Amino acid sequence: MPGQRLRAVLGLAASRLRHDRTRTLLAVLGVTLAVISTTLLGSLGIGVVDTGQQKFDAADRDLWISGGPTRISPGSLGGFQGGIVDAHAVSQNLGQRETIRTAAPLLFQTVYVGSSPDSLETVAAVGVTGDGGFNIASGGGFGRDTGFYNDGAYNGTPNQNLVLGTQLQSQVEAGVGDQLHIGGTIVDARQTTYNVTGTTPTFSKFLGTSTVVVPLAELQAMTGKSYTDQASLITVDVADNADVTAVADRLESEYPQYTVRTNSEQLQAVVGERILIVAAGGVLVALAVLAGIALTVNLLALLVFQEQDALAALRAVGVSRSVVVGLVATQGLCYGILGAITGVLITYPAAAILNRIARELVGFEGLVQITPRVLAAGAIIAIIAGLSSAIVAGWRAANVSPLAMLNR
Repeated sequence: MPGQRLRAVLGLAASRLRHDRTRTLLAVLGVTLAVISTTLLGSLGIGVVDTGQQKFDAADRDLWISGGPTRISPGSLGGFQGGIVDAHAVSQNLGQRETIRTAAPLLFQTVYVGSSPDSLETVAAVGVTGDGGFNIASGGGFGRDTGFYNDGAYNGTPNQNLVLGTQLQSQVEAGVGDQLHIGGTIVDARQTTYNVTGTTPTFSKFLGTSTVVVPLAELQAMTGKSYTDQASLITVDVADNADVTAVADRLESEYPQYTVRTNSEQLQAVVGERILIVAAGGVLVALAVLAGIALTVNLLALLVFQEQDALAALRAVGVSRSVVVGLVATQGLCYGILGAITGVLITYPAAAILNRIARELVGFEGLVQITPRVLAAGAIIAIIAGLSSAIVAGWRAANVSPLAMLNR
């Protein structure tokens, strides 16, 4: 008897799904939209955190030393203020310790770069003290900046060589052996040319924007930072036999004016400075889940309401209340399963489109990272919401008097 009842419910549900295909299609589409909104926003949240972690891991540094926040200063030369002073001396002192393998100062500034004096654009410049710290894709580096940084004075001969970021390379259509105009001001950039000695993808991936790499001392002089020997931060690579946390604690005690962070702490600090964005993302994910559930529940409730006459007819010919509820629940379950499958399948091409847009807008790749857990969450929400809401709506419909419905 229970088996016959189950077969009857399944047969009736399949018949009703085939009978009104437009209604079935709209119901599945509504559930699909709920699944996609959940999976894409969830994948975006995971991707943002994971991408940030990958950028710090790819930098291959153990510690990050900063001299306070680096502030954007519109209208000033270089565009940024703050950081570490006496960067060459500090990094040299750190590099002489047995527990530290390398200590490299980095300066981030904005400069004007172009293939001609009339085609200049604003670009993020990274000043380094040598070829270390970034990967060469083609050509070579430019050596250390000691030729220009002459025993603490900026009176030597500049290399006038730069390493071009691969993202900027396609924009200026230049390569190894070409010359580019570069300067801290438009006037200086029109009068100054540097030789392209190599290309690198490192800082373009790390910063997510077009970059150019030049010797630290030359970038300092170019942007007015040579008076204080300023750097944005110093990256430290700890010796293999040294404990990273212990080295960090020691440096913090010796340099109380600086902030020393590990990779994970630096990532947390960056995320913390953007807490409003993170909070907004979390709110969007929560709203997406709630909106998906609400959409599914309201949609199925509306469908059941529209089918009340048919359900009342079934009750009038003697179909039991449990069979009617099972019929509606089966329909809701089918809508949920079909919508979940469709939503999961559409998530992949939709994520690819969003990643392409993100790459064009912000320079980061793979911001939308699909995981099995996110896909499962979207599918489970659709199926559970579809089944539970259909049961509730079906129970209400089954308890309405058949005569009252048929005599309206």
